[in-house]
Amino acid sequence: MFSVVSLLQIFVVLILFLAKNMPLTGKMDFNRAEILAYIVAIAFGIIIGSLRTREFQCNKVLIPGKSLRGENLLNDTNLRNANDSKQSNNSSTKKYTHSLSISLQHNLVITAAVNSDLEAIYRLARSVRASCPFCTLVIIVSHSQMQDKNLKELTDLYSIVYISYDEYFPVHLKAYQSDIKNVHSTRWLIIHNYLLTLQTKRVMFDNVFVCDSHDSLFQTNVFAYMTDYTPGLYAFIEDVSMTIGKCSVNRNWIKICYGDAEVEHLFNKSISCSGTVLGTWSAMMSYLAVLESQILSTPVACKNDVGTDQGIHNYIIHNRKIPKVTIHHISHEYGFVGTLGYAPWLKRNQFGLVLNANRSVYAVIHQWNRSHKMIKQLELEYGVIPEEELDRKN
Repeated sequence: MFSVVSLLQIFVVLILFLAKNMPLTGKMDFNRAEILAYIVAIAFGIIIGSLRTREFQCNKVLIPGKSLRGENLLNDTNLRNANDSKQSNNSSTKKYTHSLSISLQHNLVITAAVNSDLEAIYRLARSVRASCPFCTLVIIVSHSQMQDKNLKELTDLYSIVYISYDEYFPVHLKAYQSDIKNVHSTRWLIIHNYLLTLQTKRVMFDNVFVCDSHDSLFQTNVFAYMTDYTPGLYAFIEDVSMTIGKCSVNRNWIKICYGDAEVEHLFNKSISCSGTVLGTWSAMMSYLAVLESQILSTPVACKNDVGTDQGIHNYIIHNRKIPKVTIHHISHEYGFVGTLGYAPWLKRNQFGLVLNANRSVYAVIHQWNRSHKMIKQLELEYGVIPEEELDRKN
């Protein structure tokens, strides 16, 4: 297959050949050496054009297919792991190869939005697609939400895969369902079961990002930062000034789940937020297995209390309960995910993007709804228009 460039090269060479060898009489004056030279030039043009065509073809990346139900994802062979591109020593080549490597990866963003309002799902989906157009986005919803016409419309716009909370709650854990009454904890069981289902179908992602749906917003591609670290799990730390012991809420979660002795042990540890967790596939699967085990083994009071999954998360992270997994503690101040709840400052650039202490744009901001400025800004950027206003001109 010839590219446009190669065809133009052939055309120009032929014109020059005819112009040189056809005098006004119209009689051709052939010279064997010249003919050979022009043949070589034409062949060279074809080779160069062919190489450029191949380069273009190699850079094509498939967008995840649109799907409303999770079963369609299981049959998508395009979601298998891709080989990472090797980087050269040249800095410009490194930058290009890094960008290409990220785009060739199969990355998953998964969140629970059971009975969440339309605006929250729209805001998250739109921000994910703007920052990571080739990621697969999976959202856990209730059975009734699966039939919602507005969510179906969002599917077409942002290629969302919805999975049912009821269908993916693990069958073998149904006995615990009455004890675990809040979605904050049950979402982890569902996510683990869903990824295990994918794995049995030999459909695995390179990296997985789990986040809260109602107060997370994507600003840039969160997966692009992973190449700066060794493979593992990423725990995102809240503001450095706050510790588990200083925060009455986080302290109480540890106490309910593990008792006073563990509160004392973790008293001076920084708070790691369970609302944003990132990892390679293997690291995430190991984390989810340990988290599920801990959720099931804690007292009923721990299972029932809203938010105790963060207490369990901190117990796992700070006590290094995940065998053979490197845990990267990423700070709020200088990292690539900002958790704004306890942050005493909010830095933004002229485009409204939130910055860390080095004035670098956060890939994801979490707990943005703790800031009145951000609430006002995002209401304008991601507001949902009321039905009575949809067809009005003025």
